[in-house]
Amino acid sequence: MSREFVDAVASGNNLGAEEVFKTSIATKIGDSLETKRSEVAKTFVQQAKDEAEEEVGND
Repeated sequence: MSREFVDAVASGNNLGAEEVFKTSIATKIGDSLETKRSEVAKTFVQQAKDEAEEEVGND
C-alpha cells in the first residue's frame, strides 16, 4: 500500500482510502498480468522454434 492509503484511513477518509486501494490493486494486477503475458509469449515462441526444428529434422 502507499502512504496515501494509510493517511486516508488514519484521517477517517474511508472513500479516499477506498479509491487509493482500488488504484493500487489495479496497478498491481495490471503489472502482474503484463509479466505473465510476456512469460506466455516467450513460451509460444520457444514452442514454435522447437516444432520448426523437429520438422526440419524429420525431412
